Amino acid sequence: MTKLILAALVLSMPAWAQDAAPLSVRSLSFMSGCWTTPKGAAAELRECFTAPYAGLIQGSSQTVKDGKTTQVEFAAIQEKDGKVTYAPIFNGKALSVFTLTRIENKTATFENPANDFPKKVIYRRNADGSLSARTEGAKADDPANEEWTMVPQGM
Repeated sequence: MTKLILAALVLSMPAWAQDAAPLSVRSLSFMSGCWTTPKGAAAELRECFTAPYAGLIQGSSQTVKDGKTTQVEFAAIQEKDGKVTYAPIFNGKALSVFTLTRIENKTATFENPANDFPKKVIYRRNADGSLSARTEGAKADDPANEEWTMVPQGM
C-alpha cells in the first residue's frame, strides 16, 4: 500500500518537479569545446572549455582586435559545498564569484546580485550548434549588456 501511495504522489507531481536534477558541472557539458566569433566580427573572441571532470570545467578566452590581444580570461567552473560556481580571472584580476542558479534547455545562468557588473553571466547552446555568451547588468535594457555568438573553432 505504501508503494502505491508513493507511486501516486510521484505521478501527480508536475513534470518540472520530476525532471529537476541537482545542478552539477556535468550538466554544463554543452559548453565544452573551443569557440570563436564568426569571420568578419569587429573583434575576434576565442573561448575554450574543457569537458567536465572531477567536478571542474576549466575555461579560457582571448579577445583579439586589430591583430592584438585586448582581453584574456581564465575561469574555473566547479562544484563546491553543494553549489556550482563560476570564478573568472579577467586580465589578471579576479572578479566576483557567480553561482549557477538555473539550467534549462542548454542554457546556464550564473548570478551574483551583489556584483556591480555583470550581475549575470549566461551561456546558451543554440539550435544551430553555436554557443552564445551574455553578460547582464541591473536591468534587461542596460546598455552595458553584451552578447556574443560563437561557432565551433575551425568552422
